[in-house]
Amino acid sequence: MRIEAIYDQGRLSFLSPIKLRHERLNVIVEIPEGEIEEGAAATELDEYARQMINTLDSIRLPPPLFERPERVTAEQHERLAAFNTADDR
Repeated sequence: MRIEAIYDQGRLSFLSPIKLRHERLNVIVEIPEGEIEEGAAATELDEYARQMINTLDSIRLPPPLFERPERVTAEQHERLAAFNTADDR
């Protein structure tokens, strides 16, 4: 179905009243070529997208494996030994 709307600072307002079955749905929007500016907006979106991908990856991906340092201090050695004996119980 084709419905006419007005875009106003990130919001679409339908010119005729309409009641949708769902609160969220995918739509296709046709924008006249002369209305799209090139430049800064794409860069801002790219940075936002990178941040969002990093956030989602930190949720989705497992944490990196524990890497033992090359030199273990006496305190770290005691803690590792205590941790290993706790697993034996």
